[in-house]
Amino acid sequence: MASFGGHVLQDPHSVSNWFRDSIQSQIESPNHLFLVVELNVSPSQLIGILEASVIELHSVFLPKSSLHIHAIYVVPEHRRSGVARSLMEAAFKWGQDKGCTEADLNVLRNSPAKLLYEGLGFEDFQVEMRRKL
Repeated sequence: MASFGGHVLQDPHSVSNWFRDSIQSQIESPNHLFLVVELNVSPSQLIGILEASVIELHSVFLPKSSLHIHAIYVVPEHRRSGVARSLMEAAFKWGQDKGCTEADLNVLRNSPAKLLYEGLGFEDFQVEMRRKL
């Protein structure tokens, strides 16, 4: 992955260190979820991942828990085979068990994954705008 959200990633070593440190603390959190899908071959082959967490509204609002999908990725040769849908449905179940009443995610306007999300019931909600300074 050379970029994420249109932003170029740092060198692989820096990215690896950041992920290691970040994931370690998130794994220990009861409100953070990591799912993986592996092919049952030898050696096993990772084909999909999902990261999500329970997000609470700021305390000035009435309490509400949302499931935020941070990332989902399926290797290209296994896309359109139901892997992403299965990951999302498992995350929805986990979020419901945690008391979440809605799910949200961010997607680039022209991402092919937008069709998947719409098929799962997601709707356009908010537009993020940006300009160069």
